Amino acid sequence: MKVHITLVGGQPAPVYNGIVATRPDKVVFVYSNSEDSIKYVEDVRMETDIDIDEQEPLDTTNPQKILERATSLAEQYKYDDVTLNISSGLKSWSHLFGRVFDSLPNASVVYMDQNNILWNYRTMESQSDFVFDMDVQFRLQHNELKHFVPFADYTDEDKTSFEKVETARRYNTGNFNKLTTTLSSEWKGMFQNQGHGRFVLSETNYVEWEKPDFVRLVLSTKKHGVSEWEMKSPHAVNIAFNSGWFEYKVARMLSHWRYAKEIRLNCLFPDRKSNNVRFPKNEIDIIVNTGTKLLFVECKTMIATSTDIDKFRTAVKNYGGMGSKAIFVTDNAMNDLQKEKCHDSGIIIFSLKDNAFGPNKEQELFKLLENELFNINTK
Repeated sequence: MKVHITLVGGQPAPVYNGIVATRPDKVVFVYSNSEDSIKYVEDVRMETDIDIDEQEPLDTTNPQKILERATSLAEQYKYDDVTLNISSGLKSWSHLFGRVFDSLPNASVVYMDQNNILWNYRTMESQSDFVFDMDVQFRLQHNELKHFVPFADYTDEDKTSFEKVETARRYNTGNFNKLTTTLSSEWKGMFQNQGHGRFVLSETNYVEWEKPDFVRLVLSTKKHGVSEWEMKSPHAVNIAFNSGWFEYKVARMLSHWRYAKEIRLNCLFPDRKSNNVRFPKNEIDIIVNTGTKLLFVECKTMIATSTDIDKFRTAVKNYGGMGSKAIFVTDNAMNDLQKEKCHDSGIIIFSLKDNAFGPNKEQELFKLLENELFNINTK
């Protein structure tokens, strides 16, 4: 048989991906009696359909007991083709199990890195020919993603709406923001609870909407007078309000990137008990499946407070796991403190108006991402 022995620790994804990559006939989980470890084993079980060799939880500290378990499994499967996955689990387990199985002619020690490349330490060769499943990744992190808008759902009409919204914003940025972005608490409630409505600053500065596909925006300036833009498209309201135009702009840029296999916008993670998407525990603007890991993208025209950075960092770790990447994309340039805080948090930064980047912002963004994508996260 092909037997896969996998150590289970704080990250379930390399355990699952190791099983998918090696395609064994039987799996042996080596895990502790901690609540998290037991839960991760059950989670991986639910995602696979492979025979399991049931084992008792293993001691986390006693080297003699750890060595005894490794030796026992080596003897039990000495006539089988064995792979030992040391990607997860305790370092003490990895060392002692590695010592036992590395010396066996029928066994290979393997390691699944954060780029989902499986390294065989017997042959010193790598394998990366299995499909990364972003939905399994979310389930393994106990935060299934059910509520999102696929970028593929946006149409040419939506692109036209976006172009009109950008033009309107340039025409009178202040009133545009008041009508669509920095809404009063009263207007926020109306927008959230009503299917249609009208916000008025003056006779020549107002917005009308009907969810999800119609927006009429009227703005005026002393110099140029009154102008009107009418947007009619499947996602017109999402694009016009709450800086949705900027999220769509960034998503369009990323859609041209060679590593973007799938792009999801407005990703809502509700509380698992209530599943209430109106008041989600977190929202990620854009999530990109790069084929080997997840890229989380936060889009803001400008960062208001440093808590935006803290909240984003926590969400990426909780929902994406250790291997995921994060980038903060802003319209206006960040200040030095914000840049330093992003750097300390392992967050890539990119600004469309930062002179440090060249004139072709799309290509500069791709270059930056590709320089960082395959680096190993340290925290």
